[in-house]
Amino acid sequence: MPKTIAIPSVLLWALLSLMVCALLNPGNFGTIDTTRRLQVARWMWRGEPPVIPGETSFGLIGRDEVRHAWYGIGQSLVLMPFDALVSTTVVPQLGRYGLDNEKQQQIAVLLIAFLMQWLIATGALTLAYEVLRTFSFTDAEALAGALALLFGTTFLQYIQSAQENNLLLFLALVAMYGVRRWQKDGAALWALMSGAACGFALLVRLTSVLETAMVAGFAILVPALTGSAGRALKSFAFPVLGALLIDRWYHWRRFGEIFSTYMGVFGRQARPAGAPASFPFSYPFWKGFWGTLFSPDKSVFLFDPLLVILIVIAVWKWQMIDGVLRTAILSFSILLLAYIGMYATYFDFGGDVAWGHRFVTLPVQLLCLFSVPLLLRFERALPPLVRRTAWALVFVSVILQAASTAVAPNLEVVQRELGYPHGVIVNRALNLVDFAQGREVPGAEKIPVEWRSLYYFPFQLRFRFPATATAAITVWVALLLCMLTSIFLLLNRIGSSHKN
Repeated sequence: MPKTIAIPSVLLWALLSLMVCALLNPGNFGTIDTTRRLQVARWMWRGEPPVIPGETSFGLIGRDEVRHAWYGIGQSLVLMPFDALVSTTVVPQLGRYGLDNEKQQQIAVLLIAFLMQWLIATGALTLAYEVLRTFSFTDAEALAGALALLFGTTFLQYIQSAQENNLLLFLALVAMYGVRRWQKDGAALWALMSGAACGFALLVRLTSVLETAMVAGFAILVPALTGSAGRALKSFAFPVLGALLIDRWYHWRRFGEIFSTYMGVFGRQARPAGAPASFPFSYPFWKGFWGTLFSPDKSVFLFDPLLVILIVIAVWKWQMIDGVLRTAILSFSILLLAYIGMYATYFDFGGDVAWGHRFVTLPVQLLCLFSVPLLLRFERALPPLVRRTAWALVFVSVILQAASTAVAPNLEVVQRELGYPHGVIVNRALNLVDFAQGREVPGAEKIPVEWRSLYYFPFQLRFRFPATATAAITVWVALLLCMLTSIFLLLNRIGSSHKN
């Protein structure tokens, strides 16, 4: 097990993430939720209102009749330094070019989204590689696993959409890496790092108590080879308890309550007429539970097909998989079931405007991380048909995730509301065919032109700065070719190492 994260590994993922984030950036956060979290960040460091002035349809009335966002504080804390950097260094220069305040803020959001997503993606991919190495996967298998996470799972779409999903994955990987290092070295400092990551995840989304319990359970099930378990447990628990205290203070600061949650306040203030008292957890449980697994719009198997590969290999070769890795797979599987159960009754099933079920991406991605490494390890032991089918599914997964970034997910959601048939993935394929053939997509007259065009920033420029769009598209294509070349070289390295 490596004692430190290798600098070349960090540089590799930083450069690859830089290209991916630059290519996928739509010129904004890709979601109104992160825009609202940015406003909370500006409330904390600028003293602005916690909710965008004039946005009366959003927020909950808190202390002193002030309207507050109901989100956790975690992503706002992450946004704050990026906002401070861009606002104090870049924005003051933009006025010199005759840009009005609206254009200045659009550029600021573009830069904040790019910088934040770049650093989060770099950290997540670096830790994904290192976590795989701690499970005794070879360098080639770990490299393939991290690449598959990036290009073959919903991680790619959530680089483009600056929701908190990839931040939560990064924190979970930090926590797992800390536990794995503690299990090897016995140093309580690693347990402290793991607890700090879990604690910050609680500030991002309170349901992160689930992965906190999973990480702690995994640490107990796989004890350290050296060191004191009691001291490590205290080191882990201290930052988690500290985060819970911060969360409770923040909740009291907004709503004057200690023992409730923001979802509870939301249920009291935003419950529609006739909705059950359990709102917002009022969706039929079994419909939500089975819908997460098998519905055409939110199925985890459809949107993350690498999960199917993991299930097949795990069932087929379970006894050949290392015991510690089996424990990890079981832990992540239990975490997935817990998340499915937690969100099965949530009124906004699957997060609605999102690629897949955005509330369960964390355990799905953690499981998918092992899919390709295990496929590489056991491919010679699999029947030829199973092996070829598995690699075909990897290819399909990459194509699927690339398609997820081509157009805003709003398009298929609006089409569904207009009554057009088929699921999201089928409609996405049909829409891309229409784009390629120069036809208008179904329902175009009711869908903003930005949502029925390529979602990448240079192509979006055609609607606001057409004079610069051509040059920007040229640079974008050149960067795409550079990224594809880099991936080809990495795949060659993986293939050569695997053969040896």
